Amino acid sequence: MNSYINALSSISVIVILILLISTLRYFKLLKKEDGVLFSKIVTHITLPAVIFTVLSQSKALEWEYVLVVVLVLAVESILLFIAWVIGKHMGIERAKLGVLMLVSAFGSSALLGYAIIGQLFPSNIKALSEAVLISELGVGMGIFTLGTMVAIYFGSGTLEKQSPLQSIILFIKSPIFMATFVGLGYSALHLPTQIPVIQELFEALDLIAKSNTFFIALTVGVLLEFKDIRSILSLVFIVILLKLVLSPILLWMCVASINLTSWQLEIILLEAAMPSAMLSVVLAQKYGCDAQLASKLVFITTLFSVFSTTVLIGFL
Repeated sequence: MNSYINALSSISVIVILILLISTLRYFKLLKKEDGVLFSKIVTHITLPAVIFTVLSQSKALEWEYVLVVVLVLAVESILLFIAWVIGKHMGIERAKLGVLMLVSAFGSSALLGYAIIGQLFPSNIKALSEAVLISELGVGMGIFTLGTMVAIYFGSGTLEKQSPLQSIILFIKSPIFMATFVGLGYSALHLPTQIPVIQELFEALDLIAKSNTFFIALTVGVLLEFKDIRSILSLVFIVILLKLVLSPILLWMCVASINLTSWQLEIILLEAAMPSAMLSVVLAQKYGCDAQLASKLVFITTLFSVFSTTVLIGFL
């Protein structure tokens, strides 16, 4: 019973925060236009700080973890393709199609996953470490790379204005890629993190990284509107089916044959069952996809995850 309560509590905190910010916008203390600034803060400052601090201090992965990360990326790629096929068949415009792909493939593994796993495995330090590795190197690397390129490619213009090569070049120039590249390089070279000046620098970056969740919630909250929900019910159904149902099933099919303990498998499936990533809204806003649609779909999948996550916990 405690597991259900803890899962509900972790998700409820995020929902309440988004609703509070949306209320502030309703009373004109915040403006929808502020979402542009908040998304820039996330993509240029707080998210790169998160990526660098985690990756620069990561240790060598065991073979099983490497394989799990690869399989997570493979499942995300499959979900992106399925969402693209469905969206093309429905004739969805490019900006909305990019959003459908983002929210169907990538989940809030860090935002909600850490909290839930920390509650379910309170005395298992290895459990949270594994959650971090899977989240940052599997889910995280997926949305930082594939997700960003999808947002760039489908956002702000037509196919002629934004070719795949241009999208890749633009991604390579982004702070997200730079933080990923430098963070992995820092770790691979075993550079110090606990010497004077460097330690203070990491503490400053860690402080910036801790504000990432709040600024993402700000972005979602100022863009969230509840009007015209009926017009997107078909997209809501698709996203719930792909992200909350198919995602953990596909990953379970992939990792079932790997030599993992029961608690390791549980963590992997819980991470896969998280609702759509709030970062999808930030990427949509930053690169010109339909950010308002993204905010609605992210919020709705977060609400539905109260049921899907507790059902999965009960099953496990």
